[in-house]
Amino acid sequence: MAFLAVVIGAYALFFYGNPDGVKDQEFVTAKGSMPDLWYTVLWIHAISAGLALGIGWLQFIQKIRLRSPNIHRAIGYVYAMMITAAGFTGLYLACYASGGLSAQIGFGALSVMWLYTLGRSLKSIIIDHNPRVHGQWMLRNYALSCAAISLRIYTPLAGVFWGLTDTNDTFGVIAWLCWIPNLLIVEMIIRSGMRRISRPLNV
Repeated sequence: MAFLAVVIGAYALFFYGNPDGVKDQEFVTAKGSMPDLWYTVLWIHAISAGLALGIGWLQFIQKIRLRSPNIHRAIGYVYAMMITAAGFTGLYLACYASGGLSAQIGFGALSVMWLYTLGRSLKSIIIDHNPRVHGQWMLRNYALSCAAISLRIYTPLAGVFWGLTDTNDTFGVIAWLCWIPNLLIVEMIIRSGMRRISRPLNV
């Protein structure tokens, strides 16, 4: 997962890092004519989401958390800022998503959940001082960040297995499929860990 996160994060930074080159990307040209604001928002979204995806997995390495808490916090601050930018720009971009109303709602819901889980994770550590709950909410948040990975897996699979290569035909489903299973898997992992913690010791 870390490998895919770094690769896709680097892809976003490489192809969308130059704001003047955004209009030349294949994804953008396929959209046709768009409002000028859309190109700027897409650039901000690609950079912020790509960076968040590329560094977010570092927060789950126990050695960094325990031995280098300042590094953990520094990465966390950058990650939180990037997710905030990516979440709000994602809401705007969702309004123009290919795939019709279902895709627009799906991607919009992803952005809302992205911002919500970030807010809960920050509250749990800054206000409640609860590292365990903070970690749980950050797991949920990064699972949503990994929607960028899922999206790039499901899109070609739709072409291979069903011959669907037009995002207008696939994004109505993939806009939901790219993040809901991620969230469900992480929720099972969290609940499994909670059961182990609460299990009474045999004496």
